[in-house]
Amino acid sequence: MRLKCNYIKGLLFFLLISLFLFLEGCKKIELFVSTDGNDGNPGTEMAPFHSLEKAKESVRLLLKEKPNQSIVVRIKGGVYEVETPIVFTSEDSGSEKFPVRYTSAEGEEPIFTGSKSLKNWKVLTDRTKLDLLDPLVRGKVYVLNLKEARIADMGDPTKLGARPELFCNGQLQTLARWPNKGFIKAGLVKGETKLPMTYIKKRATKEGVFEYLDKRQNRWKVENDVRVGGYWRWDFLDEFHKVGKVDTLSKTLYLSEPYHRFGYRDSLKYFGLNLFCEIDEPGEWYLDRSDGLLYWFPPDSINPEKDNVTFSTYSSPFMFEMKNCSNLILHGLTFREGRGSAIMISEGKNCLISDCRIERFGIDGIHIIEGTGHGISGCLLRTFGCGGIKIKGGDRRNLIPANHFVENTVIEYFSLFKRTYAPAIFMEGCGSRISNNRFRFSSSSAMRLEGNDFTVEYNEISHVVNESDDQGGIDMWYNPSYRGNVIRFNRWSDISGGTWSGATGVRLDDMISGVNIFGNIFERCGSRDFGGVQINGGKDNIIENNLFYQCQAAVSFSCWGENHWLEQMDSPVIKKKIFEEVDIQSDLYQKKYPDLKNIRLNVDVNTTRNNLLVDCTSPFLRKNDKQIVENNSSIRSEGKTIEEFCIPELLKKYGMQPIPIREIGPRHNKWLK
Repeated sequence: MRLKCNYIKGLLFFLLISLFLFLEGCKKIELFVSTDGNDGNPGTEMAPFHSLEKAKESVRLLLKEKPNQSIVVRIKGGVYEVETPIVFTSEDSGSEKFPVRYTSAEGEEPIFTGSKSLKNWKVLTDRTKLDLLDPLVRGKVYVLNLKEARIADMGDPTKLGARPELFCNGQLQTLARWPNKGFIKAGLVKGETKLPMTYIKKRATKEGVFEYLDKRQNRWKVENDVRVGGYWRWDFLDEFHKVGKVDTLSKTLYLSEPYHRFGYRDSLKYFGLNLFCEIDEPGEWYLDRSDGLLYWFPPDSINPEKDNVTFSTYSSPFMFEMKNCSNLILHGLTFREGRGSAIMISEGKNCLISDCRIERFGIDGIHIIEGTGHGISGCLLRTFGCGGIKIKGGDRRNLIPANHFVENTVIEYFSLFKRTYAPAIFMEGCGSRISNNRFRFSSSSAMRLEGNDFTVEYNEISHVVNESDDQGGIDMWYNPSYRGNVIRFNRWSDISGGTWSGATGVRLDDMISGVNIFGNIFERCGSRDFGGVQINGGKDNIIENNLFYQCQAAVSFSCWGENHWLEQMDSPVIKKKIFEEVDIQSDLYQKKYPDLKNIRLNVDVNTTRNNLLVDCTSPFLRKNDKQIVENNSSIRSEGKTIEEFCIPELLKKYGMQPIPIREIGPRHNKWLK
């Protein structure tokens, strides 16, 4: 009996020791970084490192010595100026069970910035300069010497990745321009090479030579680097140019080559920028690169010496790079004010950017290039010259998904400089997901999809396509092999811009086929020739169980006809897309997408069924007899809100399934108030 008791005691002791050792082995290792730390310190909370590079070096050693432990680098609050890219590689990777985590210290906000603070502003007193300005702003414009501020790279005013920006208390200031907002119309184009007439019925020429209609542009003749931005031929594609000559006698602007690839038309719309003489509104600024002098008209109640004025100087393509990393997490960090983009993830697997704030970058926020299972969750991205997030991954030819995702994230105020084809999300490849996000406030589209088996669900999209034409809240274009895409349970609101063709919620453009649009809410979407959903030449699309509320039309069609469809199917461009980039005749594609068996048949046939149309001016635009249209109820709202129309019992009355309106939009995002 005694031997048995001793055995049991020994066994219990062994188990307790084993448990203790197991818990010790699983214990989290923490390192700390602080702006007032020292890289000679051990990296503890009381003696933190100063740089992220030193922390990264220590993490690599720990990964080799103690591979089965979680490692957390806690970064204390403060501003960390970034002068060279912070690059993570495969050596910085964790494991699926023990990821490596770079996170903010509890309750603090570390800010990685690519800008410099500007001090020593002086009121402009140079009489020669003052004479070029509107008399009303004299005495209100300040000047600062960037060379004295030790800023040598002054960039270029309209070159992507090289454009510096000025900020005051985090607010983007305006490079001096005219008109102060919007565009002005040109007169006649005067280039020598005429271009064919289009449906817009405006004359066009190859060369960028056109008359201006106001006396204001006469003042630009004395400027040393005039730039213009505009929509030169079509309102779906903008571009910037240098001005080579201002002829005040003939009131003509001569643009420098290279010219816009589509040419220039009569009555085009444009604006001038990078103009010292146009500093006439609070917030405008101008940099004379010949002498390094920066001029600024501060907003009302701003003191240039006391308020936080910053100038973006960081010009590397990315601030943080994660190259072939796996199981690496960036959490709770803020990235600001670079001329390029913030973060790039390439190759690797299962990296996550969560609860981060990314704002005020000249190009984009985040790029994900190849790899598998990378994600962005709970982030806030805003104020970008171009788009928010670019994702490329998966194998379209073999239909292998990337499984990348963006969720619970807000992207707003994007495409501020490149005003077209710079969406909040650009997704390319196969098998990724966009869910429970909010995208809003842009001159053009919120999303662009180029690929297969994408899921777009539970997102809020509003106030986009505010300026450009022939665009949608989501856009897909010119590839009939893009299949398996699902757009469901999203809310599209106030998308009604457009100039010649229109604006729409979902735009399936030029042969896009096989898309399932289910359970969405379209609220005040569609303008001119477009409804809430616009289909241009596509087939096999299904628009089902959606609520269209106060739209001019539910769905609009631009039918191609059999001849045009078959001509395009047999064109070299489409043959390359469907037989070389992928193979739509392969067993894999034929089994996954059975509609491809009849890709040359049933042209323009789409299915629109079981939708509810509330206060819509007309059900459909340009519907032909080939469309399958079934059980689409058109009623008046009689004062009912969208929420009331989403009550399951009411939808059931019209033969519809529930639309989970309360589940749409970000559900876990700490930046939302």
